[in-house]
Amino acid sequence: MTTVAIPARRVPWRAIAIVLALATVGLMIAIAAATFGRGPAGVASRFAYADAAPAPALDLVDQAGRRFGRADLRGRPTLLYFGYTHCPDVCPATIGTINAVIAASPEPVQAVFVTVDPERDTVDAMAAYVRYLSTEYIGLTGTPSQVRAAADGYGVTYSRIDTGSAGGYAMAHTAELYLIDARGRLRSHYPFGIEAAEVVHDLRALATE
Repeated sequence: MTTVAIPARRVPWRAIAIVLALATVGLMIAIAAATFGRGPAGVASRFAYADAAPAPALDLVDQAGRRFGRADLRGRPTLLYFGYTHCPDVCPATIGTINAVIAASPEPVQAVFVTVDPERDTVDAMAAYVRYLSTEYIGLTGTPSQVRAAADGYGVTYSRIDTGSAGGYAMAHTAELYLIDARGRLRSHYPFGIEAAEVVHDLRALATE
């Protein structure tokens, strides 16, 4: 009987190494995609800050004439917005978004509306304005220099535009919304037109920390 010698099959180590390398790269890409935009302590949002730092200082007064500062941003999450009471479109739209967030939030949320028009938005004017909003709203005003300092802290820009209308002028201003956690740390900012559901998603993440 003739015995046929079968040659030993060489193990394709190079090919295996390439496959393993590609699999590793694929896994790393998948992990990176899953965590892209994830802020600190699990707040998953494309708008979350990488680091949770104390919210910029405020030195203003509320609609009752009481001093309002950074310490008043603690205790519960805050949605902070800069606008003005004579705003015809952008501010009412943002307030609508804030209202939807408040209604769907898993925990109480404080809404802080900071005027960029202190000339017209006095304490009394802010009180009249927030009277028609929910009790979660706080309206803030101050001297022109105080308002400017508060806006600068958040990177908010604004300027007066003379319109020749009965109101005399309008205000061009940044229309972003800021999320501050219950510890007074600035966590996210959202552009004008953000969906309420995305903000609520971040609030739910904060509630689990």
